[in-house]
Amino acid sequence: MSKKKPFSFFKGYSYSFEDDGRNIEVWCSAFSGLEKVFVDGTLVSSKRNISTQSSNKFHIGEDSYSTTLKVVSLFKGPFLCTLSKNGKDIKRQKLVFHSLKDNSGTIPHWLRFLFYLLFYVTLFLAFAVAKVYLHLPQESYIDFLFSLVVVASIFLSYRIVKDGSKFEIVDEEII
Repeated sequence: MSKKKPFSFFKGYSYSFEDDGRNIEVWCSAFSGLEKVFVDGTLVSSKRNISTQSSNKFHIGEDSYSTTLKVVSLFKGPFLCTLSKNGKDIKRQKLVFHSLKDNSGTIPHWLRFLFYLLFYVTLFLAFAVAKVYLHLPQESYIDFLFSLVVVASIFLSYRIVKDGSKFEIVDEEII
């Protein structure tokens, strides 16, 4: 697991626990819902889940372990991962969305999305009007639409990568 980049939209995210000298790592896919649990690099549990809460159970020697993943809010977070040993919660980590915390003085995400949506719709309509008045061929309309989709996709990819770097996994106390 990379300590520097614990979260990636493309590579998933990982939680790492240490218990009795064992490294227990929980990896989750952000796209497919695949969850894997590794103990000292060996796969001990794997399953696919698309709900907001799941559990993986496994045994190491005489000890019974389980990891519980819980999504408090899909858009705001946090994503919680709890490690239990013999039925008792022993450690917890959470994926925190720093970019979505209190951003006083900045533009809210929904307003930024609305601005970009209006920008692209206005650009599309401006080209449609230019096509009618300048009698542009049909191919130019398709080329413009394709170019608009490519530019929007590149911008969206940039935003995803940029916002992905603002996530962090932190330890949480179990009470």
